[in-house]
Amino acid sequence: MALFQTDKNNKAFIITLGGFAETDKASNFVENLKKEVSSIDVKNFSLIVDSAELRTFKTEILPVLEASYSLYMNLGFKKILMVTPKKVTPRLQLKRIAKKVHFSGIFINTLQEARSAAKSD
Repeated sequence: MALFQTDKNNKAFIITLGGFAETDKASNFVENLKKEVSSIDVKNFSLIVDSAELRTFKTEILPVLEASYSLYMNLGFKKILMVTPKKVTPRLQLKRIAKKVHFSGIFINTLQEARSAAKSD
């Protein structure tokens, strides 16, 4: 499940992800994300991906995660902040994939810290 929110005070576009990622929902996610992002000037906003509540990923979803990281990097945001999952296994999975695809974003511990970091520019 993904929720989209524009935080104009902190100049942040926030994607909140939770639960288990599913391949059948991935195409809807990309479509919805592009639609939501089209209404803001991404060059003046940071992207915050709140992954704190994500669960362990099944092997078949890992290529979707790689594609998501590429998408995040190609959207044109001034900064990408990834809130790390609270659970160890998904945290390790996300960081391993980030390294594999040369993810340019910054991993951060909490949504609050991410909001502050987004606002700091």
